[in-house]
Amino acid sequence: MNCVVCSISKKNMHDTTLYKSIKNLNIDYDIESNNTNKGIGTFLNEKIKEHGTKKDALIFVHDDVELISTDIEHQLAQAFKKFDIVGVAGCLNPKILDKNLWHWMAQTKENLRGMAGHPCGEQDSFYVTSFGPTPSRVVIIDGVFMAFKLDKILQTHTTFDEQFKFHHYDIDFSLTCNKNNLKIGVWPILINHQSPGLKEFDDNFNSSNEKFLNKWKNQ
Repeated sequence: MNCVVCSISKKNMHDTTLYKSIKNLNIDYDIESNNTNKGIGTFLNEKIKEHGTKKDALIFVHDDVELISTDIEHQLAQAFKKFDIVGVAGCLNPKILDKNLWHWMAQTKENLRGMAGHPCGEQDSFYVTSFGPTPSRVVIIDGVFMAFKLDKILQTHTTFDEQFKFHHYDIDFSLTCNKNNLKIGVWPILINHQSPGLKEFDDNFNSSNEKFLNKWKNQ
């Protein structure tokens, strides 16, 4: 399986946690970095168009993610037998809320699926949060790690909505995939996400959230 790995980096890709971890993996890949001011949706649509007929899969990962699973190519090959889009964490039965984050939209722990690692303070140490069972079918996934089969994306004419430049691109894309009858799942691919997540609802988030609500609240 040959892949293109895409990152949101706006700096030197070679300095990122992602690059330092992926270069040691046994996987056939090209790497693309969004080192411009393009929104995530625009960037990924361009890469789908550029690589869609040449690569088997596109993997989008945040810069501050360390890929722990060394057998990621095997894991994805197995995951793609069941799912068209694969993440590490997600939820079932999401509900559109006033403020929309993938784990909030689950509302109950019973709707959460997957796992992710985070640093625990000691050097090179991390703990793993188990959100719920994995592998598992889900409706939406966390955009920290998203992998999808490019042939399925092209066949269904599925694209990212370019109005979502940083926030909501992942849950909007997930909901679009469901409308296009694409199967989304989480898989036990272990990552160490070196970020505390969203700390506050700033103007950029609130503006994006309003666009998300205008698009999905009545569907």
